[in-house]
Amino acid sequence: MAFDQVPREIRQRIFELVIGSPVDPPACPSVSQEGRKRLLGSGIWQLPPQNPALPLLLLNKQSHDEVKYVLQRVPTDYHVDVMLVKDCGLWTTWSIPVLPRTQYIDSVSATFRIFEPTNDLDARFRGSLKFYGGCGGPPTASWSFHRLVTALVTDGPGYSGPELASQWERHDLKPRYVIKHLKIDILAPTDGAAHTSVVQPEQAWAAENKRGYDGRLTRWDHHDDASMPPEERVAGYMGGELDHLFDISYYTMRYGVILWEGFAKDVVLLVNGTEHKRIDVEELVQNHKIKYWGNTPESVIARKQRYGVWRAWLDERRRRMKDDLELDDNRPVGNIMN
Repeated sequence: MAFDQVPREIRQRIFELVIGSPVDPPACPSVSQEGRKRLLGSGIWQLPPQNPALPLLLLNKQSHDEVKYVLQRVPTDYHVDVMLVKDCGLWTTWSIPVLPRTQYIDSVSATFRIFEPTNDLDARFRGSLKFYGGCGGPPTASWSFHRLVTALVTDGPGYSGPELASQWERHDLKPRYVIKHLKIDILAPTDGAAHTSVVQPEQAWAAENKRGYDGRLTRWDHHDDASMPPEERVAGYMGGELDHLFDISYYTMRYGVILWEGFAKDVVLLVNGTEHKRIDVEELVQNHKIKYWGNTPESVIARKQRYGVWRAWLDERRRRMKDDLELDDNRPVGNIMN
């Protein structure tokens, strides 16, 4: 039986499965180097997303019309495979069944896989994911994880175009999308490496361990605790980073407000498919209290005033988010804690 003779509802179901199925992730970093582009100022290396619907649209007019019909109804659920390649970055491979039709995105699911870098990796990747802190700030790798999450609401899933702003200007970008559910699953490594440390390649860790522990890595207490599975150590780090960002404070408000503005329901962190941490965003936003506003009375008053203006705008925004209504993306104030 020719495909065009298959009942229409079966053809459409086949199209749905083809369009909505996640892209097969690369087996390892070595086979996935070509074509990766770095997001400016980060350790994120992206492959341009593929369009699974394009070949189907080009088959013939009948298939073209039926695929267009399916695309109007495919849920906006997206998946990204992230290879955490120690010292060499976060390598993303997106599955984009359809471009967002509105500001609202049903879900984004991310799978994290941990890899030891191999000698055949191009030199351009080296040193792009460092967990050393400096000048009292977080490790540079933290900015890459922050960028990975915030890009979902500023640029949308799978965005691989040019950066729209510098690292510092990015913190003041407006949210363009709302993510209802974010799920992050960190899997056990399968590359056969020891993963004694999950922040450094084995050779670098061994050399540093021999000459003495580097205190700049103490922000992450269990990175080299070999009694814990590597995926649990990474989950502990990511859970802590999510807490820092969502639990906005005097120090993190500039970097965390966009998460309150762009994530509607929940963020779930899993380890090998088992829930490790859940953030109920709405509950957190409603119950959160700022404990410290600074020391100078004049500055404290000004900050509380700016926060009040922003909070009124945010509450209205989140009220409208519950009904998928059109949103005002123009944040009424700049850096609240300035």
